[in-house]
Amino acid sequence: MSDRVMNMIVGSGIKLEKIDTREIYLVELLGYSVGRGLIISTPTESNSRPAIKPGDEISIRYLGEGDAYAFRSRVTHVVNDPYPHAHLEYPGGIQGETVRRAVRVPVQPNALRLTLNNDGKAVTVSMQNISLGGARLVSPARLGGCGERFSIDLPTMSGGEQSALTLTCIIRHVSELREDDQKVFCHGIEFENIDRHGREFIARFIDKNVPSSKSVA
Repeated sequence: MSDRVMNMIVGSGIKLEKIDTREIYLVELLGYSVGRGLIISTPTESNSRPAIKPGDEISIRYLGEGDAYAFRSRVTHVVNDPYPHAHLEYPGGIQGETVRRAVRVPVQPNALRLTLNNDGKAVTVSMQNISLGGARLVSPARLGGCGERFSIDLPTMSGGEQSALTLTCIIRHVSELREDDQKVFCHGIEFENIDRHGREFIARFIDKNVPSSKSVA
């Protein structure tokens, strides 16, 4: 098995699930040696104690370059020095499936700030769903015509602090409808020139909200 087959990026967030308790943790891939093992950040419980121990059977899920991957492994070592990390057995097999750009994840009504390119104006809208390629935005006013561009700020958590991820968007279609006897405009937008951090943020959101259709091998 080659590292290309694994298709993992050091520093990426991956989902770890304990087989016995079904508890799920988001950890960071710190490194791996092909055919020998993986190193991850140690997931912790609320009392800051390690949530895993040597011998624990786990499953790992992660996303890379448009594909979702999953495999089973076992914890071999949990180490505190010089920093908390854990060693896992290298998987004997990896299961992958393509994540379609069209997969849409519903979003709870959420106020987002849009910055229009033409005059820097801030507009409050509601995001109804999101995908790896774009989103559906609803607002009381038309944001622009097809082909027009603007940027959108998505609230994120970075290091425990509130921050924002800015994505450049292009309007692909606009429709008008009525909600609660009020006229609103629905905008289908496409994310343009999205970087790796933006893809990883959206992929993690989709991974959390779309259940896998396949079991872990």
